[in-house]
Amino acid sequence: MPALGLRASEETRLPSSPFAAAFSRVSAWFRQRTVTRLHHAWMEAEAASAAKSRQIATVVHEIRTPLNGILGMTHLLGQTKLTAEQQNYLSGIRQSGYALAQLVEDLLDYSTLEAGRFRLNNRAENLRHLIESVVEMLAPRAHEKRIEIAATVAADLPDLLDFDPARIRQVLFNVVGNAVKFTAEGGVLVRAFVGNSPENNNVTIAVIDSGPGMTKEEQARIFGEFEQVGTAEARSGGTGLGLAIASRILTEFGGSLSVASRKGTGTTFTIRFPLHLAEAAQSGPVERSQLLARSRVLLLAPDGPAATATVSTIQTLGGRCRHVSSPADVPMLIDREATGSMPYTDLIVDHRLASDYANEKAHATLHRILLVNPEERASQPQDFFDAWLIRPLREKSLIDVLSGRLRGFRTRDVLSDSQPTPAPVVEIHAAGLDVLLGEDDPVSALLIRAILGKAGHRVRLAEDFPSLVKAALKKDARPDLVISDMHMPGGSVFDLLSALRADDRPEAGPSVPVIVLTGESRETAHREVLLSGASRVLGKPIDPVKLVEEIGALGILGSERQQVR
Repeated sequence: MPALGLRASEETRLPSSPFAAAFSRVSAWFRQRTVTRLHHAWMEAEAASAAKSRQIATVVHEIRTPLNGILGMTHLLGQTKLTAEQQNYLSGIRQSGYALAQLVEDLLDYSTLEAGRFRLNNRAENLRHLIESVVEMLAPRAHEKRIEIAATVAADLPDLLDFDPARIRQVLFNVVGNAVKFTAEGGVLVRAFVGNSPENNNVTIAVIDSGPGMTKEEQARIFGEFEQVGTAEARSGGTGLGLAIASRILTEFGGSLSVASRKGTGTTFTIRFPLHLAEAAQSGPVERSQLLARSRVLLLAPDGPAATATVSTIQTLGGRCRHVSSPADVPMLIDREATGSMPYTDLIVDHRLASDYANEKAHATLHRILLVNPEERASQPQDFFDAWLIRPLREKSLIDVLSGRLRGFRTRDVLSDSQPTPAPVVEIHAAGLDVLLGEDDPVSALLIRAILGKAGHRVRLAEDFPSLVKAALKKDARPDLVISDMHMPGGSVFDLLSALRADDRPEAGPSVPVIVLTGESRETAHREVLLSGASRVLGKPIDPVKLVEEIGALGILGSERQQVR
């Protein structure tokens, strides 16, 4: 076997003298020693990097506890009587708190990637619904800035694909949110379609904004860690990690994130990842391209992403759409086409031009639809329109409204399914629930007790796992609900769940529901807790509204338990 660092031909060549032989052995020893040292140095560097990543993750994880108290207490403080000046100060605290929460999430993701613990959890998911939900969540931020945001999905892109929805949602939030943040006029348009590469097909999502654009130098460093461009005001709202994390995630997918921009002309970020059909996927384009085949739509709206997306979506679904931005063009076009073979079936009017459209009675036979931002809906006229559409549009809402006319649909209260469905009202026992709280942090305990107290519940506190398990299993005072932090002195939440499972007896009535609170963001950890018997897993910092809603959804269990007792 050849000596380390020597070629076979060198080892077999005999030295010409004893001196040369000694020199050769010494050289080989030095080379072997250098290689060994380099290998040890590399191993030590890897171990140090992993230790650093674990340390970052631990520190950031611990930051969530005081951050939970800050955000929770500002929520409670905001419900008290405050002057306008105090409300302004509180708003600043809240915004800084949420910025810190985003930094915590970014650092956790970054440390996970650095430690090599990043894993994809692919499953069959509807990509169009995911894109629409992300755009909807970012719409209030865009509308506050008086800019538009919209999305359109091409007909050739199947709805059901095999990918990790949580990670793609994270990428979209980072990229689309970044576009909204840096755009002051115009808007943001998200286009999804099938892109062709020499190797195979891929999913391509282009995020196009009308922001300030970037120089070549800025584009070269935009995907680096902690790198930011733009004005000081815009940079203060971010961490410089979002795009770097998005790029790393897409690399794990086998995809990429690229940017094309010119200073003063906007920016286009392009997300690409391999297209993998889900096993149950249909051949999407054929069905979708016929859904609005009988619709011919005239759209009255300002130029911008919203109008572009609306026209594109109607055409994708097999309909025809003509876009005009001047109200004066509407009656002429309607009258001209009324005598032809394909008259307009629908008129969609953007709320920003609704007051300028003065021909409602003249075209009363036309199916008229008002396109409006959700926050503007209450202030808009309702007497001249047959239906509503809420921006940003969902494809399903557009189909329901346009095809609903053909089914005799004439209600004035059609809402886009972009509006959140009201949470079901669950009757809770008149005296509230008896809640056992496991929390060792005094600020978090005070916060949760205040939230639950305002909701009408009674709270008992346990500051370690042994006392929590003892109180949860107490025969004559079993709680209606247990809320516990995942990590507390004296044990783990799995000990509590195991003890509750072992104690479940028919005579004791329904099982005690358990809500687990954790700063752990990994889906695998959440799934493990749920499989062990938890009813819900909620992340920290706690959203007070979500906590009360989840308790409300479980409150019926508490009522049944009280009836059994």
